[in-house]
Amino acid sequence: TDLLGCLHDHVFGVETVVSLSGIPGLRGLRKTGDGGLGIGALTTISAAAANETLARRYPGLTQAAGEVASPQLRNQGTVGGNLCQKPRCWYYRGEFPCTRKGGEKCFAVTGQNPFHCILGGRSCYIVHPSDLAPALVALGAQVRATGPRGTRVLDLETFHVRPADDPRQETVLDPTEIVTEVLLPAPSPGLRSRYRKVRARRSWDFAVAAVALALTFDGAAVTGGRVVLGGAAPFPWRSRAGEEALRGRKLDPDLAREAAAAAVADARPLAHNGYKVPLFRGLIEEELLAAARAG
Repeated sequence: TDLLGCLHDHVFGVETVVSLSGIPGLRGLRKTGDGGLGIGALTTISAAAANETLARRYPGLTQAAGEVASPQLRNQGTVGGNLCQKPRCWYYRGEFPCTRKGGEKCFAVTGQNPFHCILGGRSCYIVHPSDLAPALVALGAQVRATGPRGTRVLDLETFHVRPADDPRQETVLDPTEIVTEVLLPAPSPGLRSRYRKVRARRSWDFAVAAVALALTFDGAAVTGGRVVLGGAAPFPWRSRAGEEALRGRKLDPDLAREAAAAAVADARPLAHNGYKVPLFRGLIEEELLAAARAG
């Protein structure tokens, strides 16, 4: 769905389009040897959102899947496609020779940037558009990539390329590789996962701000886990400062405020997106308290 949009907008051209939809082995769920689950890359987002096993074991992931786009797009879009989609930046999609298209500058830096990143920008200030990616990074997921040279398994946390490393690439995939499967580890004892998204238009829009939580609890105390932000950076942003603030402590309103502030302490907003900092603080704080109540 995203590829056709890019072709329609003349973001790039291709000589040949290859359909993978006829490969049955790329759909559905399977149990893995370590007690986790494998999700075929061509599994539709609507199927993932409705799957009872995923909802029971990884509720944050099914929440994220249910927030993707519109029902029609969830019926067409796939798990693998959602992870590999192109940026939604209007300069990238428009007729601008931006850094990501091989140009000399990111036009968002001095242009209209209300929806651009506040973390991790450097030479490109897109935000990664995926809803599934933050939830999967929070859960410690991996992806299986396959190409002519064989198969390799990659941590999803390092799957998306940082602009500081290469502003022209979205993923570490070789041009001859495709994602064939997403691998989820077995849920840890005491795991609670959540996903919440704020968007300009509730009906279908991309995230202005989002947070994915996958926290382990021992009673009321957080023993570990991950806090990952969407709509904040050019890749799913894992907030280790927020995680460290929570670790080993009872999650109460004071700690929720402290951890939320720590999660965005390094934010460097542009001219028109400073509102995202308090938005993220409030969003993270509310979801942390919701996770605490879930026990």
